[in-house]
Amino acid sequence: MKESHKDIWLKRKQLGRSRYLVLFGLLPWGLGLTVITSLIELISFQQINPVWVPARLVLFFFIGFFVANARWQAMENRFESDSQQRP
Repeated sequence: MKESHKDIWLKRKQLGRSRYLVLFGLLPWGLGLTVITSLIELISFQQINPVWVPARLVLFFFIGFFVANARWQAMENRFESDSQQRP
């Protein structure tokens, strides 16, 4: 792992897992994809069906949680294996 990547990961790790999941999973994936899909719906159909907005939020929050959790685990494993290789 490059030193710059290690420094970035250490800063993100200091946030804690819960906060990392919110900042790098739930917010960008959950809110971001909900806004994007709602805009696509608005452009395509000239209206937004309010029933689908909460469903999108729930679905994309779950996706964001799992993506961020997988990234956290991958970086933990990568950081751990890198620190074991170097004396």
